[in-house]
Amino acid sequence: MRNILILLMLFVFNSMTSQEIIEMKEVYEDNNLVYKVVDDKLFTGIAQVKRKNKHLVYEEEFKGGVILLSYLYYNGKEKRVSNKTIYNPNKPLAILKEYSYDLKSEVFEITTYDNDGIKILYEQFTNGNVSYSCQYLGKKKHGLELGYRNGGDKITFRCEYINGKKHGTEYCLNEKGIETKKKFLNGKRIKKAL
Repeated sequence: MRNILILLMLFVFNSMTSQEIIEMKEVYEDNNLVYKVVDDKLFTGIAQVKRKNKHLVYEEEFKGGVILLSYLYYNGKEKRVSNKTIYNPNKPLAILKEYSYDLKSEVFEITTYDNDGIKILYEQFTNGNVSYSCQYLGKKKHGLELGYRNGGDKITFRCEYINGKKHGTEYCLNEKGIETKKKFLNGKRIKKAL
């Protein structure tokens, strides 16, 4: 019984890790699903784009014809990811998250989307800490926009947006420690009464 369990575990692990790797030109897309050219069946595996010198430029991972992940690589001798995109497996081609990496393989930007692929959050990182964050509703800022200093522990900018327009109090802290506050209503600055 123990041997059967071990064999079953090895079989499951092997089927999870062994994926077919082919060239991008060996697949085609139809109705947001990807098929293998050779047999017109939904593709499960990895499709890659390589240069003539065999340098890996780009690859996409599929399961049952649905894209799950894509990777864009830096041009160089090492295999280093420049951008990684995670897709919604239940809605083909709807992006869930996009990561941008620097040459040290550290994340410097993350864009988050809802289940329909609509942008809801954009973040920038410095030394692994959030240095900027802004909520969105599609292409418009909608929610809080925040700027940070000193490893993300000190807020230097804060403003709220509604449908792309500033709304509420905008707070700024400059490098000399001087604070400024401005009030906005539906995108228009409210001046203090005399």
